[in-house]
Amino acid sequence: MATSESITIPSQTFVWKHDPSAGDIPAQVYYSSKDQPGPRPIALMFHAGGFVMGSAAMIAKNQIINLLRMGFVVVTPEYRLCPQVSMYDGPMQDAKGVYAWCQDKLPTLLKDATGIEADGQRIVAWGHSAGGNMALSLGSLPNPPKAIVDFYGVKYLRDFKLHQPFAGFAQIPEMPEEHTNKIFEGSQAFQSSSMFVDGKPNLKDARSAWFIMQMKKGASISSLIPDDDYDRVDATTGFSKAFPPTFFLHGTADVFVDHKLAIKAHRELKNLGVETELLLGEGLAHVFDLSITYQDPLFTKYVMPGLEFLRKHV
Repeated sequence: MATSESITIPSQTFVWKHDPSAGDIPAQVYYSSKDQPGPRPIALMFHAGGFVMGSAAMIAKNQIINLLRMGFVVVTPEYRLCPQVSMYDGPMQDAKGVYAWCQDKLPTLLKDATGIEADGQRIVAWGHSAGGNMALSLGSLPNPPKAIVDFYGVKYLRDFKLHQPFAGFAQIPEMPEEHTNKIFEGSQAFQSSSMFVDGKPNLKDARSAWFIMQMKKGASISSLIPDDDYDRVDATTGFSKAFPPTFFLHGTADVFVDHKLAIKAHRELKNLGVETELLLGEGLAHVFDLSITYQDPLFTKYVMPGLEFLRKHV
C-alpha cells in the first residue's frame, strides 16, 4: 500500500506576493482531480518554525490528503521569516495578506489553471506552532475564517515560560556572532533548512545557529518583537464573542510550548461563548503529528478530530 508521502498530489504553484527583498513568494495549492459539485472550500495551512525556520514543505502530506478527501482545496504558503523582518511586519502581515489573496485572487487563478472552482468565502485556517498564532490572528478580522485549528500554537507571548532559557540547548557552546549574524545578509528569506540534521542541532547553518542561540538565552520571542509591542502580534488579544469556532491540540510533553497555554486559550474562548474544543495528547511532544503516518493510531485519535472540526464548519 502506498503511503501518503509517496502519493503524487495534483497541485499548482502560484505567486501570492511579490516582496522587494524576498522576490516572488509562492503558495502551493493542492486539489483533488475528482469531480465534486459546487465550488470547494479552502483550507489555509501555516507551517511551524518559530517564525524563523522552516517552509511549507514541512506540512504533513497525510493532513493535506485527508483535507482533499473532505473536499477542500489546500493552500500551503511560504511567508517571510524573522529576524530579517520583525514578527509583525513579516509573518503576521503575511498571514493576513495570503488570507486576502485566497479570498480575492485564488478562485480565478485556480479556475483558469485547472478548471477547479474554489470558494473564497468559505475558508478555514490551520497552523502548527508559530503557524498556530498566525492562524488564530485571522480570527479577529472583519470577515474571519469559518473555523480555525491550532496545533500546539505559541500564544500569550508574554507568558514567562516563553522567555526562559531553553534547557535543551544549555550545553551547546556559544556561537560567534560573525557566524550567526550571517542570517541578516542577502535577500529576505521565506524558506530555510532544518534546525536539526540527523537529530542534532544544525549549527553550521547561520539561521539555525542564530535561532538556537536565541532559544538558549530565552530570547526566541523577544528578539522578534524589537518594538516590544506584544499586543499586535499575539493573536489572543483579538479574542472576542465574534471569534470563529476554534479547535486546539497540544501534547502534554511539549518542551517548546507549554500545553497550559492551549488550556488557557480554550477556557478564554469558552467563557466568551465561542464554540471551541480542546484535545490534549498525553505524553506527546511538539510537532509529533509531522512524523506519523495516516495508519498510526495517533493520527486517528489526535489529527482526525481537527480535520473533522474544519469539515463540519464549511
